[in-house]
Amino acid sequence: MLTSIKNLLLLFVCTFLSLGAFAQSFLKANGQNIVNEEGEEVLLRGMGLGGWMVQEGYMLQTASFASAQHQIRQKITELIGENATQDFYDAWLANHVTRADIDSLKSWGFNSVRLPMHYNLFTLPIEDEPVPGQNTWLPKGFELTDALIDWCAANEMYVILDLHAAPGGQGYDQGISDYDPSKPSLWESSANQSKMVALWRRIAERYKDEAWVGGYDLLNEPNWDLPGGVALRNLYEQITTEIREVDQRHIIFIEGNWFANDFTGLTPPWDDNLVYSPHKYWSFNDQSSIQWVLNLREQYNVPLYLGESGENSNTWFRDAINLLESNNIGWAWWPMKKIEAIAGPLSVEKTSRYQTLLDFWTNGGSTPNQNFVITTLMEITEKLKIENCYYQKEVIDAMFRQIDSEETIPFQTQEIPGKVFATDYDMGRNGSAYFDTDLATYHVSTGNFTTWNTGWAYRNDGVDIERSNDDQGNGFNVGWINDGEWMLYDVKVNEEAVYDINVRVASAGGGGNFSFKMNDVDLTTPFYVAGTGDWQVWNNLTIRDVVLDPSMQKLKFTAHEGGFNLSLFEFVEKAATTSIDTDFLSAQTIDRNTISLNLNKRMETNSPLMIEDFKIQVNGPEFRINDLSFNPENDRQLIFQLDESLSPQDIIKITYTGTDLVAADESPLLTFNLKNVENTLPIINVIPGRVEAEDYFFESGVDLENTFDAGGGKNIGNLDAGDYLDYFVNASNSGTFDVIYRTASNDMEGQIKLYWMISEDERRLLQTVNFAPTGDLQTFENTSSTPVFEFPRGQHHLRMEVSQGGFNMNWWEVQQLTVSTRELSQTASLKVFPNPSNGNLWVSSEGIKELRVYDLLGNKMKQLKLTGNEESINLNLAYLPKGSYILHGIDEEGKFISELIQLN
Repeated sequence: MLTSIKNLLLLFVCTFLSLGAFAQSFLKANGQNIVNEEGEEVLLRGMGLGGWMVQEGYMLQTASFASAQHQIRQKITELIGENATQDFYDAWLANHVTRADIDSLKSWGFNSVRLPMHYNLFTLPIEDEPVPGQNTWLPKGFELTDALIDWCAANEMYVILDLHAAPGGQGYDQGISDYDPSKPSLWESSANQSKMVALWRRIAERYKDEAWVGGYDLLNEPNWDLPGGVALRNLYEQITTEIREVDQRHIIFIEGNWFANDFTGLTPPWDDNLVYSPHKYWSFNDQSSIQWVLNLREQYNVPLYLGESGENSNTWFRDAINLLESNNIGWAWWPMKKIEAIAGPLSVEKTSRYQTLLDFWTNGGSTPNQNFVITTLMEITEKLKIENCYYQKEVIDAMFRQIDSEETIPFQTQEIPGKVFATDYDMGRNGSAYFDTDLATYHVSTGNFTTWNTGWAYRNDGVDIERSNDDQGNGFNVGWINDGEWMLYDVKVNEEAVYDINVRVASAGGGGNFSFKMNDVDLTTPFYVAGTGDWQVWNNLTIRDVVLDPSMQKLKFTAHEGGFNLSLFEFVEKAATTSIDTDFLSAQTIDRNTISLNLNKRMETNSPLMIEDFKIQVNGPEFRINDLSFNPENDRQLIFQLDESLSPQDIIKITYTGTDLVAADESPLLTFNLKNVENTLPIINVIPGRVEAEDYFFESGVDLENTFDAGGGKNIGNLDAGDYLDYFVNASNSGTFDVIYRTASNDMEGQIKLYWMISEDERRLLQTVNFAPTGDLQTFENTSSTPVFEFPRGQHHLRMEVSQGGFNMNWWEVQQLTVSTRELSQTASLKVFPNPSNGNLWVSSEGIKELRVYDLLGNKMKQLKLTGNEESINLNLAYLPKGSYILHGIDEEGKFISELIQLN
């Protein structure tokens, strides 16, 4: 990994040197946009250099005992003295950000950095000034800033200067601004405010002619009780006046109070080259989450720049950046480096010595000797250098490539025969490279923190990864596996042969099962996991006699039921393919008229296909087969087209009695009788009408049990806040609706929120409903919901999210109150043909302004803008996996019409 980083940097530097000098261009505010001197719009894509000039305890894992930098420094000084402490800080500043870091940021796709500055690198604290009221200027901060600007200029990157720690500290949160409550804060001291004003004038005087300085972010995340924002605005206006006396060209970035997002008193703008700069963390990434700042931009005709965001999962990163850029908002992510962290591009190794030091500071005990502490801390400063950091390439992939691409790319191509490490699945979006039920935390919006990677190790996706003691692995394993989760791997099969697969699993109590696919076709049937005695006691589960060939490039592991940890899959070549019989492997429904049959070997596709050799029985009677063919993309699979339509509840069997089908190795297919066909058709609930609670197509955290309620059947239970259920519904008419919910509980009040999932990152709240206690978990009563909601005709995805648990639910019934004429205009149409399709469709789209394709989990798979004048367009979805999808057509008024499409 370190060698590859060095090579990347060398290549980039050489490329740069061949380009010659760059042209400079100041940025400025122009209406609602940031533009350069040529009038071209500039969308800033930046990285915040957090932890460099201002240490924050959580980045060093000291927050539990030392959150602010002065506290961290005090802890160090107590152990090694002031001189050695200063040596540590000098090395920290020298190594944390270097030219190599900036070259790397440029090569990854960034065009700017945001520099969080500590005032004490530029001037003395007021209590240390030799002459009260005067300012002693220190060279260190200016020298570091000069070097950074030079490195960025060489890369055509802008630097946003951010006063992160102001004189005295600007907020109650000590870690952010190095606030010391024993001394007067910025807001309690006119001397501190005067020093801050003078510092900004000094900065502006020094950098007024630097075109690669993008602007001045006057104060990071003030968080203080400032009634009406008067004191904050007054300070900002004083600084602006001082800056404009010496520098009329640079943008001034303004953050609101309460962590940048309260602009009370800060409107209207007082300068014509000003940008409002809110921050965004841990909230939903839908349009409504940023509408308040869009309104600010529109009302006051001022640009927006999101100065900080991050500290979340790759899914959240991709969705947030997509939201921001689709609304023409530039951004800076936070931060570039932390000690042993996953939510950033670079992770600094936490040494065993450093852990010992943390343990002492946390728990006490014998004081470590001075040499040990000095060695430990200087070792960490060496680990800060980019060549010694771990580069988390999937973070950068999510922030840039995944914004526009649904494709997966290899995290690491793994050769077969050999080991495939479970943690080295492909890079890409959830639903493309992997599927996990916990993807990000949205606790600012929901009030509940969600751990996306519960093990907090190795990667920043929803897949849960922890450090492993498996001596055959790569040091990490996948854990906390839930039902239905899967991962996709790029592999290279060197030879067609029969293999055994040794799957390394660990399970404290046993349970769970899994299977493999290759190139999206079954490779194995499900295998069950026995207990190993502990979550870190590893055993091999061997799957025998699996045929692989070089055409196989994508391995998919699916956990049908969780309850085990996973380290690796080792593929061991054992024999020629002729050593085993050609046989039935599995069969599934593709859509209501199509079934796939999967065999264990490649077939000779010139073999005669005789429909009469096969029999498909549905609930007993035989269904007529209209057509039979080999899958042109996978010669292990046969495709059956049926004369009659299947339903989600059907029990389907398949039989083969022929003798003519042979494998590529010339071994005949064995006959088989009444093999199960897995029925994967989604339940489509018709509304208005009753929806049984158990008729979901996906759930998270929900259990089923037999109910004693009238009508019997199942009810859902064991519901906790954060659990949810997804339902597929078909609304026969547009109009207004309400819902009756059938629930039971002991003495707790429950609550759900019903959402219309337009996509996973675009949802609309339809209802919030409270359920009163009924006295017993099997004493059911009806609750009529309010308010009513509008809903469009067509196929849709609804999500019932539990916000307060402790209840059971038997069913819910949607009632239509009015039929709406609010349909697509009469000139708009949406028809799809052929449907089912192999992925190449024609869409009758007259009057449609936008097409969106979603999978059944609400993930947006494709979006296409139209003029509205096309009578029909070609829509290529051949790259998507086979299955059911929803096509939304949207007219110019934002009205929806939907069609269910099937890809086979």
